[in-house]
Amino acid sequence: MNMLFHAIHSGAITSDTVIAESTSGNTGIGVAWVCSELGLEYHNYSPSTLSEQKQSILRGYGATLHFSEGGTDEATKMLQKEIDENPNRYFWTSQFTNDNNWRAHTHYTAPELLRQVPDVDEVWVAFGSGGTSTGFAYALAKTDVELKVVQNTRERARRVEGMRNLAWISKPPIADLDAIGRDRMLDTDPETYLDVAQRIYQFNGFVVGTTTAAILSQAEKSEAPNLVVVSPDNGERYPDWYANVIGQTATIPPMQPATGPEIVALAA
Repeated sequence: MNMLFHAIHSGAITSDTVIAESTSGNTGIGVAWVCSELGLEYHNYSPSTLSEQKQSILRGYGATLHFSEGGTDEATKMLQKEIDENPNRYFWTSQFTNDNNWRAHTHYTAPELLRQVPDVDEVWVAFGSGGTSTGFAYALAKTDVELKVVQNTRERARRVEGMRNLAWISKPPIADLDAIGRDRMLDTDPETYLDVAQRIYQFNGFVVGTTTAAILSQAEKSEAPNLVVVSPDNGERYPDWYANVIGQTATIPPMQPATGPEIVALAA
């Protein structure tokens, strides 16, 4: 929302503009939702490994899907080529370079969290585009709250969709590693994710996504009295994962498009 609204207010987006993004799915779903609310055309560029459930959600919001072989970097190159060939057609939200990505978390997500959990000692986030981690790093810099950032496994063949590890993929331009602090970045072990997610499900019925499980697998080792995990995904976007978490062959309930006054309030 923050990336799109700033572009609308600056005149970079008109009713005829096609919105585009390269994404492993989660950011794309957010962009597709906002575009559907605003009546804008959206094109989503993703790796061909994008889960069928994410594809279904994106199409439900009216997105046109384009696929590349390889990871998100390859999808980004594919989108860049299309924009180069049609320079006046698209607005690229460009989550990896758009400063309104991290600003959303500095100005909105982090203050909201601190209001709701004023006694928090640690905030745990994932490392993907660098937006959440950089935004929280700036917001928490002058507080006593510690930031913890969980990045992907070092084993690229076992990577989690949507997360990055700087050992095998490029640093997103908006990621401020000086502000985040490399000593605050922790690798993950994919072997632990399912166990964590199953325990969460058994405890309270939530089916968390793979990225959330990755964060939790590290956060549960913390000795901080009060901590918050910022959850960027849910299990309903990954059919096989969802079935494994709840322990049976599952029919995933359809996700309903979110509606309400929030988008109007933010636009104002």
